Amino acid sequence: MAGCHVGAGEICDTLSWANLPGLADNGIIPELLHGKRTAVQPAQGRLARWARFSAIVLLSTTSWLANASDSGPLDHLKIARLDGSLLDVHLRPATQDKVPLLIYIDGSLCISSTEDGTAQWLLHRGSTKTPYAVAIVDKSGPTIPQKNANGDIEIGPAFACSREFKQYYTIDQRVSDHLRALQYLRRHAEWWNGELLVWGFSDGGRIGAQLASYYPQTQAVALVGSGGGIPMAESMEDMVCATSADTAECRESLRRQVDEIRAQPVPGRDWMGEANTYAAWASRLDAVEANILRDLAAPLLVVHGQRDGSVPVASARKLAERMGESGVVFRYREVAGMLHSLGSGMKPREVEALHQEVLAWLLDQTSPE
Repeated sequence: MAGCHVGAGEICDTLSWANLPGLADNGIIPELLHGKRTAVQPAQGRLARWARFSAIVLLSTTSWLANASDSGPLDHLKIARLDGSLLDVHLRPATQDKVPLLIYIDGSLCISSTEDGTAQWLLHRGSTKTPYAVAIVDKSGPTIPQKNANGDIEIGPAFACSREFKQYYTIDQRVSDHLRALQYLRRHAEWWNGELLVWGFSDGGRIGAQLASYYPQTQAVALVGSGGGIPMAESMEDMVCATSADTAECRESLRRQVDEIRAQPVPGRDWMGEANTYAAWASRLDAVEANILRDLAAPLLVVHGQRDGSVPVASARKLAERMGESGVVFRYREVAGMLHSLGSGMKPREVEALHQEVLAWLLDQTSPE
């Protein structure tokens, strides 16, 4: 079976078969729970696309990232968790001045967070009018992906997530990891002025919503492709079963699966790709970020693609509706033509412009010098 690669404006899902021509659309998808292939009704093939719910979307370093500046070597910290296991934290060195810290949080695919296109853009860009530092708190046990001659990541049939990744990857654990990293940096990073900026994508948006809400020094937060207004379990039913020949049976089947996950939230079983363990799913299914973001003490920017096939735009719209009633400083940006990640499905110059826009908005919320 052919693999998939991550190039400019393309989506490469945790399940590589989800993008193979004619596979999902013609109703031939791998049986998700038992590891065998089976023919299903064409409408049920939409299940394949739901691998994108937690997929990381990367952009080619040969297109819009080619213009990024190299700001020098990165600092790499090892920080102990409560159980003694180590967190990897990557830092873009700051100036000697006191500056804000921007934390970027990517999606769930089991490769290093530093491989994410937006992470690369932030870590290696040059100076800006408002100086800032960047931190990436990596996932545990990331798989080192293959790359093609263009530098694009290749996700093929041999790609596998590590046992360590499966053990530690949940939304709750990632929130805890980020809070631990911030505790360490608050004590030891003399260059940090204490202000925190949060930028999260997909699962990283869900993590970022909690981090920003629970960390008192948060100055601003930007969430991309993460929904936030509707529980994922509900969104899945609406999206997967919308065109099913038997909507009632489709919904009932999904509810049985979701109930099984809730009853057994373990890292040893997975659904819709091995990066998506029952433990990871259990930390997502019932979460509605609007419940905590409405008490956010910092400005919030939400960006969502009108064509997002992973997290339905209806969830972001519902979040926008609820935030409008909250009194929080809030901006909603729905991008026509955009898929799941920031700028995916768009031209390189549009991708760059969107990244510049989000970064400028975040930096505008910092305190004047």
